[in-house]
Amino acid sequence: MCPRNNDGWWQKPLKVLQYNIEDRYGVFTSKVSGKLLVQLAEALKANTIVLFARDPWGRTYYNRSSVGPKHAKIKEDLIAETLREARKRNIKVIVMVGHTANKYVYEKHTDWAQRTKDGEPITLEHIPFERRLHEPEWPLMCINSPFMELVKKEVLEVLDLGVDGIFLDSFRYQPDIEKACYCNWCREKFKKSFGFEMPEEPNWSDSRWRTLWNWRYNVVVEKLKEIFNIIKSRNKNVMFMYNSHPGGWAGRTNRIVELCREFIDVVFAECSEADHQPPGFITEMVKLTKAMFGDKPVAASRNYFHMYRTVASTTPLAIRQGLRESIIAGGIPWLLVFSSSYFQEPANLDAARKVFEEYDTVENYMRRSKPYMYAAIVVSNETRDFYGRHHPEHYVDEVRGFYYALTHAHYPVSFISGRDLEDIKTLRRYRVIVLANTACISERAVENIRDYVADGGCIVATYAAATRDNEGTQKYNVTIGDVIGGELVGVFRQNWSYMVIRDPSHPLFSGIKESTILIGDMSYEFYHERVSPALGWQLIIRPTTGKVLAEIGIAGGLWGYEYTLGRSPPPFVGETEIPAVIENKYGSGASIYFSCQIGRHYWRTGLPEYSRIIVNSVRYLAGEPNVKVEAPETVSVEIYENDHEILVHLLNHTYNQRIMAIGVGRARQPLPAYSTAESVHPPRTVVPVNEIKIWVSEGVKRAYLPLKDGRALKIENIEGRALIRLESLDEYEFVVIEKE
Repeated sequence: MCPRNNDGWWQKPLKVLQYNIEDRYGVFTSKVSGKLLVQLAEALKANTIVLFARDPWGRTYYNRSSVGPKHAKIKEDLIAETLREARKRNIKVIVMVGHTANKYVYEKHTDWAQRTKDGEPITLEHIPFERRLHEPEWPLMCINSPFMELVKKEVLEVLDLGVDGIFLDSFRYQPDIEKACYCNWCREKFKKSFGFEMPEEPNWSDSRWRTLWNWRYNVVVEKLKEIFNIIKSRNKNVMFMYNSHPGGWAGRTNRIVELCREFIDVVFAECSEADHQPPGFITEMVKLTKAMFGDKPVAASRNYFHMYRTVASTTPLAIRQGLRESIIAGGIPWLLVFSSSYFQEPANLDAARKVFEEYDTVENYMRRSKPYMYAAIVVSNETRDFYGRHHPEHYVDEVRGFYYALTHAHYPVSFISGRDLEDIKTLRRYRVIVLANTACISERAVENIRDYVADGGCIVATYAAATRDNEGTQKYNVTIGDVIGGELVGVFRQNWSYMVIRDPSHPLFSGIKESTILIGDMSYEFYHERVSPALGWQLIIRPTTGKVLAEIGIAGGLWGYEYTLGRSPPPFVGETEIPAVIENKYGSGASIYFSCQIGRHYWRTGLPEYSRIIVNSVRYLAGEPNVKVEAPETVSVEIYENDHEILVHLLNHTYNQRIMAIGVGRARQPLPAYSTAESVHPPRTVVPVNEIKIWVSEGVKRAYLPLKDGRALKIENIEGRALIRLESLDEYEFVVIEKE
């Protein structure tokens, strides 16, 4: 094993331009040159260029390759020319290799392709029904086949060219049955390793299926290690990067990053979903990936184009704000441009230059600072995979609900991985840890949670948290029952239920006017089922040492009748004595347990009663952070600190044109919906926000705006706290506060 180089050039601030040519016929390819790419990077103030060594059709962009034909429309050696021009301007060049989609190799060696259990070739993306009429365009090649030797050759060839970094892009090998490979190479390797055939039907109670599931992850880990070692044995100063695409592919590759921390230098968090995700999605993905990667370098992309319309540019505002979303999360800003949009709509590229220039200033401060540690939400790959085996998105929704509730209220929030629950030092960095339906927890993690709370830490837990082991086997109890102050005795399986508040004066219910909180929601598909699965369910916990703050309420029927087709919830008809919320003291710490999936409710509905209870629970246990920002929910706030400074990022997502529609037509009405569900508009204008307040509970010497030529901000002392006012926020501001 080669040692990891923690002092590589990639530890310095990077500003990345990725230039893709993913065109079957290469319409604009003959116009592309190394000189053009370097001039573009220089104009945008980018210091790093990323481009293909080989495209998904198997064509290479450099001379004398043994892994595929050179692209016919590339006149020169594009990689060599780009390297030559980049060296003159101190710009780094990273090349993409290992793309498992390779049409050329597929046509030469169809036996190397990934195949379903029925023998159909697996493609990179979902293909509509019409695929039956055509050859697969981007068939995936199996990394257990001889194709992997071609990838290694590709790596060696570009190393010989003198590249600065190697980027393993779209290196896809999935465990999910829909995309799982059952080619002969995989079947033979698996049987040789374990002595039995690969199961062809998911059966999570069968150890053979679980063995296969974990084996598929380990195959990818094994190949990443091999490539890492090839690179580092040749030149330890060449950076190795992996595309994790954290918000796509069912989140499976987050597990790869968690397992491969020591064999990757930088993770690329591709964020191609950003246009149809909430404002702040790129920030969320950087934080998530940093949790998986052990807080090592993470880059996140803002596509130059809107949605997946690669020929059309998005708005300049969307570009600027997307790049800033990565920066405020401590990520590397990365602009992805396709050749078609570059040649057809280049006018908006200048938007990236402005942000890259800002980053030169901001990064000087960020380099010496760490995120402000307050609340951390656990993201468990085991819970998503094993507990969430049928609906992994439901677990993810619970996590995202907590994240966005705290983010919208401007409370500092991070993620930690399930792996890091086994590191007590990681837990002790935070005042409160959120187990948002973290069902699968190892024995060591259970002991760490007990020790953490006993020593003064705090826990918020929901629904099935800590009810299974780390492979998803049910415990039929809450393994941290002593911490939450109760024991599991059953499940309240109702499509709809209620949370009935027992003591409205308790701080947990501050700002809540309702005495009953609805638990459950309709299914927006509304075809096979009326309600979202298990969302109205609550666990039945018998209190042992805990204090009951709310109880489960009964809904009057399977559904309500005050709206068409029974989509509405039934009314509240009575309460039970079954706890819905339990508060408990444990050692020097404390916990709050919710028997429902309150985060999932906020993620689905956005209703304030859910977010207030979430925020109240964290604030009640952890107290107010030392730095608190008063601003509208539409302002993203990220806080960092070092021994001498507090850094506050303010990113304004107050947009008046953004439209995101899901369309009631999904409910399968007899007649077509009024309009389609495909309406996604980018932001075009920011609405300025006035009078933002930053409260600091320690001595402050000075506050200023580095991006405004160091303009000083007035500091007031009010009841022992420093108040810093920002009169107006347009798109983005960066505040530096010097401590006394």
